[in-house]
Amino acid sequence: MKIQKLTKFAFVAMLAGVTLISCSKKDDLAVNDEQNNWSVRPDFATLDNRPADVIAKFQVTETEPVKLIESTEKGAKYALVIGISDYSGTANDLQYCDDDATDWKARLQAEGYSVTVLLDRNATKAAIESAVNTLASQSIAGNEIAFCYSGHGSKGNIVTTDLYYIASSWFKTKFSAAKSTKMMFCFDACQIGAMATALNATGRIIAVASNKTVYSYDGDATMKNGVFTYYQMIGFDQNGYIYVEPDCQYACDQMKVWASANKVRVAPSYTDSYSGNFDL
Repeated sequence: MKIQKLTKFAFVAMLAGVTLISCSKKDDLAVNDEQNNWSVRPDFATLDNRPADVIAKFQVTETEPVKLIESTEKGAKYALVIGISDYSGTANDLQYCDDDATDWKARLQAEGYSVTVLLDRNATKAAIESAVNTLASQSIAGNEIAFCYSGHGSKGNIVTTDLYYIASSWFKTKFSAAKSTKMMFCFDACQIGAMATALNATGRIIAVASNKTVYSYDGDATMKNGVFTYYQMIGFDQNGYIYVEPDCQYACDQMKVWASANKVRVAPSYTDSYSGNFDL
């Protein structure tokens, strides 16, 4: 499966190389290190060759707050994990996003979360909307909520497998009625920094692999993760971090070290509005 995905990714890496200069003129960013096989997760808009009027119909921005289901079991832990490597059109495929989701599922289940997972072609617009609605409805007082996404990003949007752009403003509205005071959001995608602002509220931690302009990256064949997610998993599984804050800081620091060694520019960060230490 990995070999097939690596083969399909060769074209998107080449295409990203053509578009990358116009997207980040200040940096001579390498797209792929052939020896190590790491790859850029580019701004999806640079790959989207559909007519402008079609793309406009694939923008998901407007929505309403989700009504909380107060009868939901209190004291429960719910998570939604999305990983999309397989996009409509092989030129749009990524490498290890589904692996990121699988690792987050295992981590969250080990911490007692009930986890819903959407991988690859199952992560359609309709499926994501439904799953986010369910998760948001469960965010009553006393419950713990986690949301993790790995895949294409573009200017604050996540991109569904059927190529819809779902905006940070949509996510903000969906969770605007949440009463949970313990919520974690994590996004390993390019140009996804707007999520950190949109979703910020008391009791939340939002980790993002990029800011509003730069990219995230797939690691090499030894990492088998997005670079940001890889270091998050190392923090939990090998460094033994109990709390989310030091794990996020470690992932941010190590991704920057990795980027320096590979001569690319990154901007991972996390926003911490949780009082105390956030244990998963």
